[in-house]
Amino acid sequence: MLTSARNRSRTTIACAALFAVYAGAAPFERRPDDYIGRARGFIRTFYPGLNGQLKPVITGNRLSETDEMSFFTIQLCDLEPKDTKGPAVCWCSDPALSVDFVFDWHTENKELVRLGSWGPAVDGRRHKFAEEMKKHAKWSEAQVVAALAAAGAKFGPDQKAEFLRALPIEELRPFVGGQLEVTSAVFFLGTSPDGESEKADPVWRVEANWHGAEGQEKRCLMLFDPFEGRIWSLLLLGGPETSQPEPAPAKR
Repeated sequence: MLTSARNRSRTTIACAALFAVYAGAAPFERRPDDYIGRARGFIRTFYPGLNGQLKPVITGNRLSETDEMSFFTIQLCDLEPKDTKGPAVCWCSDPALSVDFVFDWHTENKELVRLGSWGPAVDGRRHKFAEEMKKHAKWSEAQVVAALAAAGAKFGPDQKAEFLRALPIEELRPFVGGQLEVTSAVFFLGTSPDGESEKADPVWRVEANWHGAEGQEKRCLMLFDPFEGRIWSLLLLGGPETSQPEPAPAKR
């Protein structure tokens, strides 16, 4: 009985999110502790064009000690029933985009300290390219770079200057609650499960120094997709829930 009640509660929260996250077209000017509103602003800013037919669902929420929801995942899903006679549902098994958000509720600015996104909307092209490169394990680096450009990547390893100019540093500032000073940007290819390097899964790894409003300094790690330059991972070292290992793909 208790499990059933909890499930109903989660469903209620998820359904309510359909209205709380995307209702209206309110501007981004929000309180730091308006985590859902800030998450909405992040998705609108960094994943544009996904709002039309898709609906948001909040999953895996976790309440902090202050009873504020600062740890949660938002999924963008097609919630229209496949059977037109059936009711719409508040979950989906194959979301177009899922984004984990972790905000630091201890601080005044409630900084976004960890973010991770996945799903075909953000990593579909990257994974498709990785699968294709597995068929060409003996290709040279030049051949891989040429194939990446032919696949439509805007920011290959030979386009570092263009990538740096396109980095959304100012756009990230309202979410991370401080200034970011980029210190390095390196193009990587992925690592296979056994640790052997493969010419696959391309990604830009960006390191930055974070400067807070009160003189604090932290290290920020970010990963970007080379096809559209979209951010899909952010880790502000020193905040809550940031003890996970740093991403370490194999450099090519």
